[in-house]
Amino acid sequence: MNIEKHFELGSVIGRCISIALLSLCLFLSSCTIPNADSGSNQANYPFIGNWQANGSDSDGNSFTFFAKVSHLGDNSYRMLILGELDTLNEPLHIMDGVLENSKFTYTADEGLYEGSGTLSRDRFEGYYKGPVDGTYQMWRIKE
Repeated sequence: MNIEKHFELGSVIGRCISIALLSLCLFLSSCTIPNADSGSNQANYPFIGNWQANGSDSDGNSFTFFAKVSHLGDNSYRMLILGELDTLNEPLHIMDGVLENSKFTYTADEGLYEGSGTLSRDRFEGYYKGPVDGTYQMWRIKE
């Protein structure tokens, strides 16, 4: 291959790489993170956001946790129960449910637990029933 053809191919490959990178940047910029703008979304989806909580179970144990709540569509929400707020660890529990008239009714851990609670602005009080029963209170973390 002579030197002129080498530089011609280099220019074509360079343009292809540039186009691919530009396309990737445009694609990534069009993606949104759920709840990324929780301030404006909160008016439409009042349960979304990050929460801190404490509670006690029927065995007399006290506990604390964090929760990330996301909107799934319609009145459906998913609550991830976490030991730490910013973690890459798997959630301790996953609660899927429906919020109607400030009442969130859910099942957790593929039906092992079920529960309910009441949302009142930046507070949530709930209970769960399963192998161990319990109650808990959550308050919204202001960001």
